Amino acid sequence: MTGATAATVTPAALTERINAAPLHRWLGLEVVEVSAAELRLRATWRPEWSNGTEAQVTHGGILATLLDLAADWCLFAAQAAVAPTLDFTTHFLRAAVPGDLDVVARPVKLGRAVSVAEAEVIDARGKTVATGRGSYAVFATSTPGE
Repeated sequence: MTGATAATVTPAALTERINAAPLHRWLGLEVVEVSAAELRLRATWRPEWSNGTEAQVTHGGILATLLDLAADWCLFAAQAAVAPTLDFTTHFLRAAVPGDLDVVARPVKLGRAVSVAEAEVIDARGKTVATGRGSYAVFATSTPGE
């Protein structure tokens, strides 16, 4: 998928790329929509995500992981390059009830060395349960002679 941009990448192709990582595959990720302005994915809920309470709310580590990876992949869609996380801040707003989770991510600022993106996780009730914002390294394509 080298050289792919949001204009050329399909949700199916990006789903395949994302799920090349075993953790992402375990999260049951599917790209629903992708553009240079926004990425929407769905994560298939599993009992292992429960924090061990009777209500089986989703563990915060799962929510933070979904936020970070969605923000990262929205930058990939916008810039056609991988963008490793430099830092990420998560805000947990409410408990996520058992059920599939939707994640929406958007680039905030596309930079030459550092880009910023934000994301939100929406639970099965349609409530935003967590938000996050991070900065990501951008690796410019080198030119011959550099």
